[in-house]
Amino acid sequence: MSKKGQGGLATEIEKTLRAIYIRIKREGRKVLKDFPITPAQFDVLQTLYFSGEKRMSDISKILGITKSTTTGLVHRLIEGGFIERRRSKEDRRSYIIDISGEGIKLIEKVIKRRVSYLNEILTKLENHKPEELLMILDELLDAMKKRG
Repeated sequence: MSKKGQGGLATEIEKTLRAIYIRIKREGRKVLKDFPITPAQFDVLQTLYFSGEKRMSDISKILGITKSTTTGLVHRLIEGGFIERRRSKEDRRSYIIDISGEGIKLIEKVIKRRVSYLNEILTKLENHKPEELLMILDELLDAMKKRG
């Protein structure tokens, strides 16, 4: 395949993956309407759920947001009981932020909703197509990880 052809294919794959991501994300976010939490706050929760406890500055870097924005999001999540804050044992000037039991419950409800939605869609595909899709996506992810 020519470079132009590969570039066009890469463009189409990126567009398709982005559209899939947006639909799955939108479906999961429907759960949030039952909770006093914004999408930005949910991003903080997801970071803690999947990556473990973090310092405020680490959350800012991961999400690509300012420290002042992170502080506001974290403060509201603490007030809502979704995360907990404690002083770092290594550096008493800094705080460690971690997800609470309530935060875990919320994330797991969202994941359950996303999986249910995806399962419903996958059942409409031909036999063996979901398995093939997973194999291709795993291969793509492995190549991305190797590249860095």
